[in-house]
Amino acid sequence: MQFTRRFAMAALGAAGLAPRMAFAQSAYPVRRLTIVVPFDAGGSADRMARAISTFLPMELGDTPVTVVNRPGGSGVLGHSWFIRQPNDGSYALVSPVNPYLISSVLRGQGGLEWDDFHHVNGQWQDYYVVLTNKAQPYQSMAELLADIKANPGKVSCAVIPGDGGHLSALILLDAAGIPRDNVNWITYDGGGPMRTAIAGDQVTMTFISALGSDVIADQVRPLAIYRTEPDELWGAPTINDSIADLGIEVPVIAADLRTFTVHKSMMEDHPETYEMLVAAYRRMLEREDFTKFITDAKIGGEWMGPEATAASLQASYDIFAEHVDEL
Repeated sequence: MQFTRRFAMAALGAAGLAPRMAFAQSAYPVRRLTIVVPFDAGGSADRMARAISTFLPMELGDTPVTVVNRPGGSGVLGHSWFIRQPNDGSYALVSPVNPYLISSVLRGQGGLEWDDFHHVNGQWQDYYVVLTNKAQPYQSMAELLADIKANPGKVSCAVIPGDGGHLSALILLDAAGIPRDNVNWITYDGGGPMRTAIAGDQVTMTFISALGSDVIADQVRPLAIYRTEPDELWGAPTINDSIADLGIEVPVIAADLRTFTVHKSMMEDHPETYEMLVAAYRRMLEREDFTKFITDAKIGGEWMGPEATAASLQASYDIFAEHVDEL
């Protein structure tokens, strides 16, 4: 909660630096827009949602935008709660749809249907990084895997059940011929608590979204990144380069694609409101004060649009469908 208050105050301060834009369009036809985040406050999706809630009202004719957190079940409870709310433009969703909604749908959780959601935009694409605390002795993935194999139960791993990091960890253990129960799995319901755990050396390792985790870079050591090419942010080898000497290879599963989402039925039942919301959201992405704020806060702000977002999510959906039995 303290993080949320600090974030809101910083965002309001940044917003106040820029002149308000005149709102020439018709007034938004609902009294309040509520953004649902299906995870705890403090995580990457929550940070993204609160940035939107600060700047989007300026493009909606001062319609208030609030954020409500509905954590539980690795996103299942929040996604289920959102889809039961009115589709009239009074509710939107900010969520890492890939992987959490995808995983929930494929595993038949919460009565969720893939086609009930319309993803307006994939605003923040991430990738996974394997982290250990700097107090831990491991300098490479090979050292870590060797210890897991030789000492069952010694190594703990923070995961969000059913997400891509969890799946990546399971696939890696299988490829290395290491029993899954050699690892002590510690489960969380959001990236924020996982980062706190690894930064505080409460767990040995984690497979976690990389771009949302640079805030703890001083406390952790990256062992590998789930990319096909290295990056400057973490300076770690790619996952398959890190295990090449072991003679194994694993699929590179994409990490969180955090989206701005509405009910699919909104487009048919309230087309004018839908167009108004999408136009306002896109204008917000182009605001100089919004761009400055998310750059300083290290939050993504890309415009992919509905078609490119759907294509990216479908590619991830197909990979998850191939491996869902492993979860």
